[in-house]
Amino acid sequence: MYKIYKIQNGDTLESIASKYNTTIDTLYEINGIDQSYNPQPNNYIIVPVAQEPLFDDYVVKKGDTLYDISKRLGISVEDLVGLNGLTPYDYIYADQVLLVPKDKVTFHITKEGETLSSVAEMLNTNSGALLLENENIYLLQGQLLVHKDNK
Repeated sequence: MYKIYKIQNGDTLESIASKYNTTIDTLYEINGIDQSYNPQPNNYIIVPVAQEPLFDDYVVKKGDTLYDISKRLGISVEDLVGLNGLTPYDYIYADQVLLVPKDKVTFHITKEGETLSSVAEMLNTNSGALLLENENIYLLQGQLLVHKDNK
């Protein structure tokens, strides 16, 4: 993800890179600038923003079932298996690692014929937010779309 940063008095590429935990070379590359660039106050520069992971790993324990895990984590079995490329009838085993959504993260795996608006409604958000939160949206069957509620 990227952010547009308004250059402040005293900013240097070094200070901006440090503030956003990146390198000067990365700033050169994403902004199409070179070493001769001199940041001026009130100009804008694109900076990378580290994105928090949206999913956690869940390590399956002996005796776990997909139903038990989904119930414990508050997601449907259908979502759990879809997120992990499984079917409800697949065998899971101890120490297997499954992806599970972090708190306040909702997701949807698209089905044929869905629209951006219909998916946004299912995720309790709007189309604009989905476009910002998902790098590429094709709306092909099986695409994972995510939404993080920042409230």
